[in-house]
Amino acid sequence: MRSTLFIIGFLFSSLVYSQYSWTPAVVTLKNGSVLTGEAKIPQVGAAFNFGGTEKVKFRTERKSKKQKYKIQEVDNILFTVTFNERVNGERIENTAFETYVPVLISKRKRKDYLGFMQEVVVGGVSLYGRTVTQNNGAWMPGAAGTIAVPIYTGNWSQHNQLWVCRDGKEAELINHVSLFKGFKKRAAEYFEDCPSLVTQLEGRDLKKSDLKEIVEFYNANCG
Repeated sequence: MRSTLFIIGFLFSSLVYSQYSWTPAVVTLKNGSVLTGEAKIPQVGAAFNFGGTEKVKFRTERKSKKQKYKIQEVDNILFTVTFNERVNGERIENTAFETYVPVLISKRKRKDYLGFMQEVVVGGVSLYGRTVTQNNGAWMPGAAGTIAVPIYTGNWSQHNQLWVCRDGKEAELINHVSLFKGFKKRAAEYFEDCPSLVTQLEGRDLKKSDLKEIVEFYNANCG
């Protein structure tokens, strides 16, 4: 019990920064403006979205005036994320740079629905990730009974939603809440134009972290 509490305490103390709270960032707008300071993006629910009206909040420093920019105005957001991890039994502070971009989720007559997601792989098929909550605001449960909190942990695969997207097409949710029931079938259908990849998918056990390798293989051999 004590060790369990220690692990939980360490986890939450390690997750210092989050793209869903004020985090050092560089925001590049589509009009060419580059904003340097702190930014945060909205946290969406699994069955709820902002109807394509997500906005990034920006400020130059903690006490400065806040500004809001519609997702349609944003080209990309580069977050500088600080987190703690253990290396050889020692707790060290590490830094990562994560890019978030507007991703097309669905086309609509009046206005397309976009969502902010982290870039994982960029190519003919791109891979994106984001973390969502339940409608009641509770965290979505992750794999093996863990809790997928909406905070960066130094590993893109900790997101509980991973999306794949072809150039100019709507993104498709390839997994949800780390559960890969039926994943091989969905992946085989999505990458059906790459027989060599489909053969590999059918002959192996898959983990969420394998998605990056799968998409990179497709882009290198079939994209």
